[in-house]
Amino acid sequence: MPAKQPLTSQEETPQEVDRIREILFGSQMRDYEQRFQVIRHDLERLQQELDRLAGRLAEQDSEQSKKLERLRKESREADEALRSALRETAQQLTNDKVDRMALGEMLIEMGNRLKAAVLASDLLQRLDDTTQG
Repeated sequence: MPAKQPLTSQEETPQEVDRIREILFGSQMRDYEQRFQVIRHDLERLQQELDRLAGRLAEQDSEQSKKLERLRKESREADEALRSALRETAQQLTNDKVDRMALGEMLIEMGNRLKAAVLASDLLQRLDDTTQG
């Protein structure tokens, strides 16, 4: 019986190479493939969660922007109302303000009338005393 000679690499068929590869590395390759599947699944789940959180963040950002704009508008309106009230008060004070000279003259006049009233009351008192006496 002729002795079988080992096959050279040229004579090996691709099927035999795959079979040898399966024998040597098969269990490791299946294990790696399972791990990659789990990692891929986790990455997809994390990406979905990230997308969901990004959507919520964008929604909250939009709400906060709207609230901030409303507050700015309210602040501008309150500021304008306050300025208007201050302008009105300043105008009223300007209109109602008495000139210092006129106020001085008025106070002198009041003082003179008070003096005259005291003198008049003294005169009336003296007349009353003389008529009774």
